[in-house]
Amino acid sequence: MNSRKADEGSAEIIGFVLIIALIVSVTSVWILIYLPNEGNAVEIDHTRLVTGQFADLKYGIDLLWITGQEGVRSSRLISPSPVEGTEISGLLFLSPPLGTGTITVGEGTNFKINSTTVKALKITYNSANYYASDVSIVYDGGVVFRAGNDEEPLVLLEPAIGDDRLVIIAVSDVAEQQLLGNIPLSLTYTYKATSYYPNATVTVTPDASNPWTSLISSSKTYANVTVVRYDALIGGPQS
Repeated sequence: MNSRKADEGSAEIIGFVLIIALIVSVTSVWILIYLPNEGNAVEIDHTRLVTGQFADLKYGIDLLWITGQEGVRSSRLISPSPVEGTEISGLLFLSPPLGTGTITVGEGTNFKINSTTVKALKITYNSANYYASDVSIVYDGGVVFRAGNDEEPLVLLEPAIGDDRLVIIAVSDVAEQQLLGNIPLSLTYTYKATSYYPNATVTVTPDASNPWTSLISSSKTYANVTVVRYDALIGGPQS
């Protein structure tokens, strides 16, 4: 009788240990394999989202000056962090931690048009990911490009440029602003004025590695150079 009770007790202990071992194994696989894969996929998808938002931003900025809406203010949302989370809807520890990012607005590439100096409007998203490689999406004077660590800038959308014409989106009067956030931020821009420079020689001095040096030749003369000036402000979604 005592032997049978001892065997039953041992079986219960062994069963409990096996259950704990199974739980630990499943949790380890979840943490070490599933969460990184899921987090990496979410952050890559978010980079695609931000790229689309910058494309929409370029379209909105171009639309104001093309349609002659001087003095008109518009805005676009930019998401610095994957605010949608993942498909996991259970406990917090079942979902991977999500990265964040910063949005910066200020002066970009320096253009010298004849004797006039013009500063490009520059809007930059810099990611701070947990899993995926960090990336920058940049709007600079009309060109949208992607940059990463030790990577050459990749042009996503070209500026309005041709053999004899050039359009530069310039900053009118704005101090550099930078916001770190995990909710969508509102970028507000106002079309201020347009200046025209016929038969103008343009020299480029980029503030950092960007595609402008390959898009236009140094000290090239254009029949028509158009400078479109904007004010820009980054703030919360309701600002």
